[in-house]
Amino acid sequence: MFTLKEKLYMLELLKEHNRKRLLAFRKKDPSHDRLVEKLEQMIRNEQVNREQL
Repeated sequence: MFTLKEKLYMLELLKEHNRKRLLAFRKKDPSHDRLVEKLEQMIRNEQVNREQL
């Protein structure tokens, strides 16, 4: 299990990697978008749960 801080860091790295990939005109791995989406959802869930507790 990752902490919120670790999840935010991984999301930042994935988004930065995506920007670099766009500049190099390389084909994006289809799993990349799924990972970003899952991480964003996990972060939102954790933030909502913290507010409710």
